[in-house]
Amino acid sequence: MGKNQEVIVVTGGASGIGEACARRFAHAGYRVVLADVNSDGGNRVASELRDAGHDAQFHHVDLASEESVARFASQVIEESGAPVGLINAGGILQNAVRVLDMDLAEFDRLFQINVRGTLIASRAFGAAMCEAGHGSVINLCSMTTFRSSAQVAYTVGKSGLKALTETMAAEWGPRGVRVNAVAPGYTLTQAMQARIDSGQRDPALVIERSALRRFVKPSEVADAVFFLCSSEAAAITGVTLPIDCGWLASTAYLAFASQPD
Repeated sequence: MGKNQEVIVVTGGASGIGEACARRFAHAGYRVVLADVNSDGGNRVASELRDAGHDAQFHHVDLASEESVARFASQVIEESGAPVGLINAGGILQNAVRVLDMDLAEFDRLFQINVRGTLIASRAFGAAMCEAGHGSVINLCSMTTFRSSAQVAYTVGKSGLKALTETMAAEWGPRGVRVNAVAPGYTLTQAMQARIDSGQRDPALVIERSALRRFVKPSEVADAVFFLCSSEAAAITGVTLPIDCGWLASTAYLAFASQPD
């Protein structure tokens, strides 16, 4: 992808990893279209980017509503044509809960937004990308994509997104569209900080179990997303890339029955 005001669409762009991605692409010269259900946050990010001289706009979009997503995609495509990139960063988190105790309404809500929302956004923009013969889609998975977690609904959804990524990559590759995913580990977003402050996450455990002994920064995930969308990654499709400060490797190493003296 070049510059020249090509369009990047970022769902979940009002905060966290989505915001970091929007800023990364805007600073590289792309026209960024943010979508989120959080109007205050989305307008703030878009306004800050415009004040810094970048081309950015915000749309209120509810990923739980197929009508809302379709209306958004139609407007963007009508105004600017097929985007060169779609970053599916929209989603919600879950706190730890036992399978037998989990409210199924919570499971349904997480699946509706995290999985179905990613699917309908990908379909809405992917059709135009396939017709144009180019484009890159990035989905947001998680380290729970690869490991079990007490975040039952979140884990099931993020595991499913890996399969969805691979399926879309296989189907859309012949049309010139690449589809990949990133799998962030514990990333110090606003949402994560709020959970730390409320006692729902223990930062000491995250740090001691990560090989690099720190949290991931949102900007580091955005850098990986930018790479996967770029021409430098032209031969890469269907992958899910962990960005976790070595948490997956370290926890497996530390759990092994034999440890060196």
